Amino acid sequence: MVKTFLIFLTAGLAAFIISCKDQINSPVQNQPPESYLSIFPDSIIAPGSTLKTINWWGDDPDGLVAGFRISFDSVNWGFTSKNDSTFILAINGTDSTFRFWVAAVDNDGLIDPTPATNLYPVINTPPVVSFDAGTELPDSTLPVASFKWSGSDPDGVETIRYYQYSLNDTVNFRRVPGTTTLLTLTQDSGLVLNSDNVLYLRAEDNAGALSPIVRMPDTSRIWHVRAVTSNILMLRDIPTADISTASSYFANAFDTISYDMLDIKSNSGALIPKIINPMFVNTLKLYDIVFWIGGNASVANAANFDLAQQSLPFYIQGGGKVFFSSGFQGSGFTQQGSLINFAPVDSVTACSIPFYSAGDANLTINSSGYPLIGSSAFIVSVKGLYTSTAPVIYKFFNHPDALIPLTLQSKMSM
Repeated sequence: MVKTFLIFLTAGLAAFIISCKDQINSPVQNQPPESYLSIFPDSIIAPGSTLKTINWWGDDPDGLVAGFRISFDSVNWGFTSKNDSTFILAINGTDSTFRFWVAAVDNDGLIDPTPATNLYPVINTPPVVSFDAGTELPDSTLPVASFKWSGSDPDGVETIRYYQYSLNDTVNFRRVPGTTTLLTLTQDSGLVLNSDNVLYLRAEDNAGALSPIVRMPDTSRIWHVRAVTSNILMLRDIPTADISTASSYFANAFDTISYDMLDIKSNSGALIPKIINPMFVNTLKLYDIVFWIGGNASVANAANFDLAQQSLPFYIQGGGKVFFSSGFQGSGFTQQGSLINFAPVDSVTACSIPFYSAGDANLTINSSGYPLIGSSAFIVSVKGLYTSTAPVIYKFFNHPDALIPLTLQSKMSM
């Protein structure tokens, strides 16, 4: 009985082992993945922005989804491993409809043969443009004007293709690239001399939609452009209380010289352009020579050293010549940086001469051919300076180390 059981068990085990070694006649084939869009074809999609974000995903029954092929025409395909992307849908009119396809790709490279697809209606929104706050033009300028603006578009600032500007009418617009947000105009650009001018500006997007027109200046102000009449510009940087005396002085000193004048001190500096570079710098470059005439030694009345620092180095590098005259900012003045950055001055002495009397004989002339000059009034706290490259014409107190300049009495060629 036991022998019969063992024979039966042995035969059963042999049959089981043989059956495990049978060859597979019908292997399972790799199944393609399925593709899905976050909005299904029967969904109702309201027209949206041309800046469109689309989401998708995939599912593979026997593997992993490695990425996706995407297309807007089912002919030209791209590949991505992401599950979403934002597209700028360029249109030629006010609205349009785009069809999008996505096909999942599995880890064996098999592509979904039935890509998911849907229609996406879009509507274009026109751009908007505005001049930057704080860049308004003065009421009066010489024939140089700079304009700075910012544009926006609900469909993305990238969709702004051009900015268009026109001088003194809203008909003859000219284009600049959509990446341009700063424009400087001159007489060659069409500025009308000795007349009021207006700049009109608008933006144009990829679909040709135009923004509302903005203007500089606005309707509450004027912008008058003066002509250049000389190769010399006087920058009058003098407080109102001193103008009468200064005007009389310069009328006598420059009685044979013709020059244009720009008053940068009056009305709290209202005639100083808000955009220093390039507008103010290029205004100086209209002239071969600049006389910059500052006030006395008080902080409120001295020349605008910060403005000089921001502009004169560029003017001088372009070949311009400057005559600069001003008192220091008080007898205790120690902040020398803004002066030394634009003038050929090495440093200013820490000490000062207590006073200088009218007719003092200690003023000497270093170069022949220049007139004898002197002070007509008692001057307090005269400071000395060390020059670097400037030729010294007048020297006060013939000290071997220091030079003492007097307002309107030292001339430095820059």
